[in-house]
Order: sequence, then C-alpha cells, then structure tokens
Amino acid sequence: MSDTAKVPVQVRPGTKEDAKIIAKLATETLREAFAEHENSADTEAYITQYFHKLSVQSELADPKNHPFWIALDGEEAVGYAKLNRKTEKPRNLKGFRAVELQRLYVYEKNKGADLEKQLLELALQQAREDKFQAVFVSVWEKNEQALNFYEEMGFERFGWHYFLFGFGRQRDFWMVKYL
Repeated sequence: MSDTAKVPVQVRPGTKEDAKIIAKLATETLREAFAEHENSADTEAYITQYFHKLSVQSELADPKNHPFWIALDGEEAVGYAKLNRKTEKPRNLKGFRAVELQRLYVYEKNKGADLEKQLLELALQQAREDKFQAVFVSVWEKNEQALNFYEEMGFERFGWHYFLFGFGRQRDFWMVKYL
C-alpha cells in the first residue's frame, strides 16, 4: 500500500479562467466518445466550431446562462458538465420550465467511479435551485453507453431530432428527467 493516500476527485464550478482547460477537455473527451462511430472530419468540424477557446470563453463569461462544473483529479481536469439555459426547448416540453444538460463528458479512464453521476447530480441540484421543472438532454442514438446511463439516472426518452454534427447530421434522442 502506498504511503500517499489517493486524493478524491474534486468538482468545482468553472470560471472564465478555465476556458483553455475546458476547451482541451471538451475536445479530447468528444474525440474519445465519437472516434469509433463518427467521421473524423465531422468530429473535427464540430470541435472547431464549438470548442475553440474563444467559444468556451464566451460561454464561461455568462455563468447565469451557461453554468459549468469541472472535475479535477489532483491538478488534472478529467470531466465536465454544462447546463444551457438559453436553448430552445423541444416541443414536448412547452409549458414546462426546462433546462438543457448540454454536455457531460468524462475521460474513458475515469469512467466507472461515479464521476458522471456526481457531475449530473450537481447539474440537477442547480436546476432544482433555479426552480426548473425538468432537465432534458440530447443523446446520439448510437451512444448506447450514454443512453443507458441517463436511463439509469431516471431520464426517459420522449422523442428524437436531427443534430448537426460537423458537416453531417445524426439522429439524437431527447431524454428528460422531471424534477
């Protein structure tokens, strides 16, 4: 047994100073998540559009509409989550005060330690504090791992839509958890 105890992963709110860290984390975790199934040109186009440091900086500068959480294993960022209060709600949620869980990604090597659950719980807690009635997420139909995770966490499918990913489009399922 090591003399040095393993420091547990810490989660904290993201700040505008974290733009470079989140851009790197978002890029690498998206590549991990989609590398097997997606065209790399589409993946890279999506990364260029949404995960450029300036794009992330503008979102972080608006924490009222884009709260982020970063999971740190020591000094290393290993996961993150983001709510988006500005997203247009799916038709099925009209009449509900709903917020989108726009991103929740963790490095593959850090999965299985309940880190995804911890990040999701923080996002759900924030949504409850903000008096939202529901949290929705868009999940690619081929991402069985994510679909299973959200179902285990109490989300249910309620429709689908096409999602522009790079130069192509993919079919995503809408999933919702009522609070």
